[in-house]
Amino acid sequence: MTESHGPSAQPLTRQIARQLAQIDRDFDRHVCEVQRFIRQPSVSADDWGIQEMALLLADKIRSLGAECSIVETDKHPIVYGRLDTGADKTIVFYELYDVQPARESGWIVPPFDAEVVDLPGHGPSIVGRGAANSKGCVVGFLNTLEAIQRSGHKVPVNVIFVVEGEEEIGSPSLPGFIREHAAELKSAECFYQPYFGENASGTTIVYLGIKGMACLELTCEGGDWGGPRERDVHAMHSAWIGSPAWRLVQALATMKRMKDASEVTVIPDFARSVRTPTPEEAGLLSELEESFDEAVVLREQGGAKCFKWAGLSGVELLKKYLYEPSLNLNGIASGYSSAGTILPRQARARLDIRLVPDMEPNQVVDAVRKHLCDQGYPDIKVDVLQAYPPSQSSLDQRPVDALVRSVRELAPGPVQVWPRSAGVAPHYLFTKELGVPMACGGLGHGSKSHSANEYITVEGLRRHERGICGFLYAL
Repeated sequence: MTESHGPSAQPLTRQIARQLAQIDRDFDRHVCEVQRFIRQPSVSADDWGIQEMALLLADKIRSLGAECSIVETDKHPIVYGRLDTGADKTIVFYELYDVQPARESGWIVPPFDAEVVDLPGHGPSIVGRGAANSKGCVVGFLNTLEAIQRSGHKVPVNVIFVVEGEEEIGSPSLPGFIREHAAELKSAECFYQPYFGENASGTTIVYLGIKGMACLELTCEGGDWGGPRERDVHAMHSAWIGSPAWRLVQALATMKRMKDASEVTVIPDFARSVRTPTPEEAGLLSELEESFDEAVVLREQGGAKCFKWAGLSGVELLKKYLYEPSLNLNGIASGYSSAGTILPRQARARLDIRLVPDMEPNQVVDAVRKHLCDQGYPDIKVDVLQAYPPSQSSLDQRPVDALVRSVRELAPGPVQVWPRSAGVAPHYLFTKELGVPMACGGLGHGSKSHSANEYITVEGLRRHERGICGFLYAL
């Protein structure tokens, strides 16, 4: 049991009854606001709608009585503001306003129309790119602040807004921004990033940390080893000219040992710095022994048939997921994928490496480069597209404890606390470089981020806003 640090022993639902009632009165308008933001595209990879989205967001923040500016960077702007309510505590609200492209097939409605669709098993839901990741979270937070004000109360904390437009492309401008504003930011009680934490079975999961990332692009071209160097050539010449595509595939195959569906990364020193669970994390894993539902995980991941580790289940399966780094092949591009017969001059592959404590990106990248050289592929070029270390928080930190307590009180179903998520975000900038706790979590259900038919349920949005309100007062 964690110690209660709340302002009183009175249940949260009684402390914030008027604020919750205002959320309900304003909720139809809140849904429309989320739709309005989704309908403004903001695809960072394509630079589509970014400036328009930043202006829309800044205007919304100013409507709360906050100061707000759009800070230009070398790429996409950061929306930076402050709402000063005269409170004793200050939080930094960190989020992202950019989204992934929406070029996947299978959308049941246009991805930027933000239509409300009755989804089987979920009910009325807002479907659109960015609904769950993360415009529903951004607008849900702003809706909640507005509802608190309209209920006749001041927001119980001062809020610094840091909302970036580059998270989906690796947050290249955020480190410099954080360093430039470190004096103000490090005085905050915590950084706070809400998300839709309910899974398909109604269990709410709070994550105490998040993995890091090293995203690499490997390029193999014709060169001294062989292969065409100046252009693609006719496929008939594959009888006597080497293939960069086959060479890259062979190099990739040296990184994994495969048996059936299982995969083992065999790059020397790849996982050299991985640490074992702390006593707190071991306790959390023990608590998950009875409640972790493998079937829900498989159902949520596109109806996967099984996990790739035969014979593992329960907490041992969770340990694999949470405490081992992963090496994923996002895709390979070379030559023709339809009609045509060529020997391509070049082949590329994208690797996504998820890092766990205490791994550092540079060490992992060096291990990959050395492995390729040792295996006889020194010509394959390795470019680092994104890289940052993992981040970890603890229940001993007051803001994290407040988040877990508020979620437990307001959640409609079971609550699980996991040591970390396998997702990635640049939280290390806050927890490691500034030394400020990160509170990350929330109520409500949304899913299919980065996929066709990304959605949040309408009632999940309501619960999400209730959870945000609860955290602000529990803090």
